[in-house]
Amino acid sequence: MGFVSSPISYLKKRKPIYQISTLQSLIMGNYYGSATVEHLLRFGDIGLGMFEAADGELVLLNHRCYRILGDGSARLAAMEDRVTFASVSFVEEGDTIRLGALGSLEALRGLLDERVELLGTNYLYIVRVDGAFRRVAARTELRQEPPFQKFAEVIARDERRFVFEHVTGSLVCFYFPQYLEGVNTAGWHFHFLDEACSCGGHVFDMELEQGRALLNRTDRFVMDLPHNPEFQEAALAEASKDEIHQIEQGGDS
Repeated sequence: MGFVSSPISYLKKRKPIYQISTLQSLIMGNYYGSATVEHLLRFGDIGLGMFEAADGELVLLNHRCYRILGDGSARLAAMEDRVTFASVSFVEEGDTIRLGALGSLEALRGLLDERVELLGTNYLYIVRVDGAFRRVAARTELRQEPPFQKFAEVIARDERRFVFEHVTGSLVCFYFPQYLEGVNTAGWHFHFLDEACSCGGHVFDMELEQGRALLNRTDRFVMDLPHNPEFQEAALAEASKDEIHQIEQGGDS
């Protein structure tokens, strides 16, 4: 098989998940920017992550990238803004699930897990859930200054939580299999952006009234590692499962 003349179009056709850095690196406090938003948008129209200096959660939807501020509001990111960690992909019409009322994020996770078990738990999945939500509980973080502390300390000190009620919007959902734990979150990772693109964040609970889930499976994963001394010297294997759990559930769990 010869080289592909247009690698970006080839990657798009394969619908890989493209990732910047590793979750372990983020947990250990490497918040230096590895890429720009402009670079990120070459590899996906949907995604999630975090900005440089842990300065807000990142939500990518409809090929537009948003930063979640400390009050839960969303601001369109500039192309030159830098990203410390992100997972993005291209999503297209595919496996569709009509959703009725779901009382918790755990209920949604269980429903999606059932579909993943049918399609193969060792693949990666991108899901977009559009719907009417009774409640979305979310969070972001405040900007950090070097020397950076581990993410557990950021969560304990500078996590900001908020609840959005009776809101229409979208969940951005990524699934990584268990064997990639540490590279990313094993299982599901959820971010939210409302329909007006005015608020959002990393989701740790929600109540859905009704909606639609669009699920894409991918067999391709591409990762760019940071090029800084902090990554080169980091003891990434020391990132614990408890610290990985804090990425999902925050400091109060």
